[in-house]
Amino acid sequence: MTDDNPFWYHCSRCGSLFQSSTLTKGPRRCTHCGLDPNPQPKENKAPIPFARTVTSIKNEQNADGKPLRQTVRRKKSSRFMTKLILGWLLFAGFVVFLANSISDDKAPKKNPVSEKASIKEMNNKEDMALLDDSIPICKKNLTLLLISTLPEERSQFVYSPITTVMRMEKYQDLNPFMQVEPPQFSDSKWSVLTMQGEKAIECVWSCDDGRIFEALFRKEEDSWKIDWDFLVRYSDIPFGIFLSGNGDAEGEFRLLARERLAEERKDMPTISLCFYAPIPGRPEQTGSQSPEFLVDRKSRAGQLLQAAFDARKQNKRPFDAELSNQDPDAMIRINAKIRRSGEKENRTFEIIELKACHWYSHNDTGFLIEQEDAPKN
Repeated sequence: MTDDNPFWYHCSRCGSLFQSSTLTKGPRRCTHCGLDPNPQPKENKAPIPFARTVTSIKNEQNADGKPLRQTVRRKKSSRFMTKLILGWLLFAGFVVFLANSISDDKAPKKNPVSEKASIKEMNNKEDMALLDDSIPICKKNLTLLLISTLPEERSQFVYSPITTVMRMEKYQDLNPFMQVEPPQFSDSKWSVLTMQGEKAIECVWSCDDGRIFEALFRKEEDSWKIDWDFLVRYSDIPFGIFLSGNGDAEGEFRLLARERLAEERKDMPTISLCFYAPIPGRPEQTGSQSPEFLVDRKSRAGQLLQAAFDARKQNKRPFDAELSNQDPDAMIRINAKIRRSGEKENRTFEIIELKACHWYSHNDTGFLIEQEDAPKN
């Protein structure tokens, strides 16, 4: 065999036998797969970490210029590094979140301030400012009223004087006006209450002789005027005289009411009541007891009385007045029109209209009821 004669070779890539001249220059190629039958071992190079591979395709040709199969080469890139960095960022965020959660659990928690509490606090500040500005003129007007003697003189210090002065003259003919020295306001208590959006100022003061009086001031003509009807507990005539009189008559009265046999009659269709005249300056005392009054529980008057008695059990007053209740236990205040009929032993009494369950000269009933707009009894 000469050097020009082909020689048999074994391809370590595809396993085929092929002939090739021994005089072939350059890399020998397998005639079946087109590749070098004896590839040189690659150098052991450490892989580049965090590399991203990009595919590139290169066409190779054999010695005769014919195309060989396409080979695929991969270039390293940074895709793996990006993923790893994102993973570390997520892990770090989780650690921070966990640390903050543990810190919040250990820290003392503050009770959230409700919207109602905030409004109440704001209203309290406004009321305190109102008292600071208004108490001096209230004290002055009350003192001038008490030292005046004639209704004409007193009328300039009372609320709604045009309609009040006539009642003042009538009342003075039947009742001695309160003999009170100018009050020592160091023993007084003051509070603000709201009646249908109208601000009023209430005062309770104590005399040296142990008597206790109440006054209410309402804004009129840029001054604080005295609610005279509330101050004297106005009634058209003394209640005792009305009860003992004969014949038909009716009048408006400010009285104390007590429910008779409340537990025993709670399932009855009517409320049984007794009325008492208040004694000015002595809120713990009452006048003589009236005969029994029966009021339908489902009527407007019955609902209003029930609301007032329920509030009294909780020591609450109309218009959420803050000053303590001065009345005897279990009694409520009413302003009502009452009719008397008959003679002597045959006399009967009935409520014509229950105007309110308070003594203020204000047309609001003082409590919310279902039949507030219903016709009055």
